[in-house]
Amino acid sequence: MRTKYCIAVLMTALFAHAADSPRVFGPAQVEEVYRVLLDRDALLLESITDVIKQKGIQDGQVFVTAGSVQECTYHYVTSTAQKPVNAYKTIKEAAEILNAGGLIASGEPHLHITLSTPAKGAFGGHLEKGCRVLYLGEVTIMKYSGPPLTRKDNANGVSLLQSR
Repeated sequence: MRTKYCIAVLMTALFAHAADSPRVFGPAQVEEVYRVLLDRDALLLESITDVIKQKGIQDGQVFVTAGSVQECTYHYVTSTAQKPVNAYKTIKEAAEILNAGGLIASGEPHLHITLSTPAKGAFGGHLEKGCRVLYLGEVTIMKYSGPPLTRKDNANGVSLLQSR
């Protein structure tokens, strides 16, 4: 009986640790790299999505390394509840893009953005449609080869990466 108890404790500890372990996907290799310049009034997310579709990128990564916006909508979480609670915010003023980026899975980008203004400092969240470039946007889009990733909502409505 003691052996069964020890095995049960060991298995519980093993599975508890596995839930905390990172899920590692890959390996993937960089297949192609595209450098994109967006001019004034271009829509940031929509333009990135257009390039992803034009180049047939199913799996990859996006980096926005320089730029500014005149208007931008983003959302961020507002609680620590099991199911996410989001707040949406739109700014309509000049702001510098400090950085933005994320992964592409199943041809869909999941991007976050950090903006800055002298009055507000740094702020940001999940990039939404309608973010309009002010002077320029410099974007790098990488296409990966290897096992492709997709996203699937978990029980709490959080879209998680998984292998196809």
